[in-house]
Amino acid sequence: MNAKFSIGIVVAIVLQVSGFVWWIAQQSQTIDTLKNEVAELTARTEVEKEVTLINDVEQLKKDLQELSDKTKDAILDVLAQVDKAGQHTDTRVEGLGEYTDTKISNLVADLQKLLIQHEQWIDELEAEDEAIWAEIDAQIKALDKKLSDRIKESLTSK
Repeated sequence: MNAKFSIGIVVAIVLQVSGFVWWIAQQSQTIDTLKNEVAELTARTEVEKEVTLINDVEQLKKDLQELSDKTKDAILDVLAQVDKAGQHTDTRVEGLGEYTDTKISNLVADLQKLLIQHEQWIDELEAEDEAIWAEIDAQIKALDKKLSDRIKESLTSK
């Protein structure tokens, strides 16, 4: 009876150890799977961030090009007006020349104001672009830290 009882205990211990080894292997496999999923999600997030940044930069380039085109068109319009005013001045009498000169001066002054305004807009866009990049870098670093902390936390808690 003692021999049978001892064999039963040995079999129970062997079964428990086997079960424990199986459970550890399952936990290890689950951890490896989760590590792979986190790496895949991180890579996908980085690609999405890069695509978003590229799209934002392209949109800013388009906006800047549009602003440049509008500025060029405005300058050409003003120059055309100045040309018309100059041609018209040639046909006028001497007394009207001063009036035309004043108008041309006003148009040039307006053009200079427009150019200054457009330069300010361009400077603001460049400053905003730098601020956006800085914010994006800061957010990426924060997300990377948060992800690293979560990974560490999940690894240490298991």
